[in-house]
Amino acid sequence: MAIVLHNYNIVRVIDDGKIVNCTVIKMCLDYALIKYKGSKYKVPYGLIDKVIGHELLLHAE
Repeated sequence: MAIVLHNYNIVRVIDDGKIVNCTVIKMCLDYALIKYKGSKYKVPYGLIDKVIGHELLLHAE
């Protein structure tokens, strides 16, 4: 099985009532790694099909 990552893959995050588009920079087995406000965060695949609040992001560093 292979996962192809394109540069237009995004995750939508709600921050202060605004929807922000975050680019997926790496796809791992259990989560996608995104860049948000200069930091890297993990997003479990179960949350990717909906807009999520920024408080649900897990620091990757």
